[in-house]
Amino acid sequence: MSGMSSLYRNLVPFKWTYGEVTLHFGAGAVGALPGYLAGTKRVLLVTGRTSARASGALSDVERSLSSAGVERSLYDRVSPNPQSSQAEEVAELVKSTGADAVVAIGGGSVIDVSKVGSAIAIGGGSAMDYIYGRIKAVPRLPVYAVNLTHGTGSEANRYANLTDIAVGDKIGGEVCYPRVSFDDPRYTLTMPREEVLCTSFDALYHAYESATTAGSPPLAQDISEAVVRNVARALPMAGTDPSSVEHRYWLMYAAMLGGVAIDISPTNLIHAVENFLSGMRPSLPHGCGLAIIGPSLVRLVHAASPDASTRMLRALDPDFDGTPEGATAALSKFQSSVGFDRTLGDYGIDGELLATAVKRAFSNELSVNRIRSRLAGLELDAEKLLRYLRSLL
Repeated sequence: MSGMSSLYRNLVPFKWTYGEVTLHFGAGAVGALPGYLAGTKRVLLVTGRTSARASGALSDVERSLSSAGVERSLYDRVSPNPQSSQAEEVAELVKSTGADAVVAIGGGSVIDVSKVGSAIAIGGGSAMDYIYGRIKAVPRLPVYAVNLTHGTGSEANRYANLTDIAVGDKIGGEVCYPRVSFDDPRYTLTMPREEVLCTSFDALYHAYESATTAGSPPLAQDISEAVVRNVARALPMAGTDPSSVEHRYWLMYAAMLGGVAIDISPTNLIHAVENFLSGMRPSLPHGCGLAIIGPSLVRLVHAASPDASTRMLRALDPDFDGTPEGATAALSKFQSSVGFDRTLGDYGIDGELLATAVKRAFSNELSVNRIRSRLAGLELDAEKLLRYLRSLL
């Protein structure tokens, strides 16, 4: 995807630093990669099965590596909602190939596996040791993240989500920032329609939950409002004009900011519950799971954090009436307006699986602490939560 046409000449590329990561944003961003590779002899490329090739990102990265005289090996088996074993496989391949760095080319699954794999390669231990914070990712191999979606935000923050193969729980933890990340909206043009919607919903719920978590500071709320406004404006247009780089630019910008927002003030109830659903049913895209359960659970979030919730939902729908029931209606209306109508049943999730996921969310110590502590005054147990969710079946 070398070259630049007048179609996106006015979409300003930029570079900035947040936390421990330097981010290059805009068309041709990955062209800056060779400038960070001084002294690097070999990298491990980490990808999913198809998107890195289909988007053109893999060939662009390979061209950059060749220009810098850097050799490469490839791990291309990362799956959506990845298992902890994949990060451990990456670590083993890093050690067996003698890689000096990891280059992640993909969405959140690929970037998260790369973060944890780079840490294991140097620090040892298991993948879940890093997710649960039993081992800190210091030192670690550098991770260079070439992001291919507009949902994850993982290229901009320290979080990683993995499913623990020992017990089946999917959960996120603070692991490490990439060293450098690259956001080129052109790479998102090959995303299937469902992925366009669901990654955008991930960014939307990142923002909504970051703003409504107890103690969310003004900075997180200001960033989150910008995310919601950009998704509300750009996602409908991306649906009607899927070849437009302009709309993808603003969706990718929103997703990047959403990643920063949750780094400042984390997600709460909706993400905590959905992680267990897509961990048990990996065919359920994370963002789709959020969009399916979000309208039912938003009334609980709104009741616990009405001011922040109202601010976010009025950015999405100026006619939002400020009630818990209206919160459900506002999210449902927006999601329906862009053509999303999937259900849990579409992904093979029945009442038994739903009940098991909720119970596991409340039996995992880290998860239940997040559910109960991140929404002020929320009194919730598994049975009460199930009453809100059973209407989705």
